[in-house]
Amino acid sequence: MINITRFIGRFTVLLSMLLAVSTVHADAKEDTARAETAIRTGDLIVAMGLLRQAVKTGYAPAQARLADLLDAAEQDAEAVALYRLAAAQNDPAGETGLARMLAQGDGVARDIVQALTLYRRAADKNHAPALDALARAHRAGELGLPRDLVEAARLEQRAKTLVEQARGAR
Repeated sequence: MINITRFIGRFTVLLSMLLAVSTVHADAKEDTARAETAIRTGDLIVAMGLLRQAVKTGYAPAQARLADLLDAAEQDAEAVALYRLAAAQNDPAGETGLARMLAQGDGVARDIVQALTLYRRAADKNHAPALDALARAHRAGELGLPRDLVEAARLEQRAKTLVEQARGAR
């Protein structure tokens, strides 16, 4: 009986912890959605506050989105740090953002090999901005890729299809 009682006690604690974690991410997801609404209405101060709250929970989409805003404000060091956190969680927006900064050498040493790797990882997850970046690289013969207009057109079409599908899903 003691073992069953101990098991039930541990199970209850574990279940409570799991519920707490899921609640934190649900709140982070909600904060991120509210931040997007604030961005659309032009309230960047509110948006950044909401995203910073969500970032504290380790929520990768919030990390990448806040990094986007910081990158636009030329706060490169903080943007790179947040993109790295999101990319480490395999978030395609984080991978794409970090790839862009590595390709340009913004806030970080330029590394086109790592940039290409990250763009490809995000593209493999059907992330349209990564596909667009790879298409541009093929079109211009950048990032160590050969100039290939056929591949560029294929990637552009794939990105366009994904964007259209996303619009239709709303």
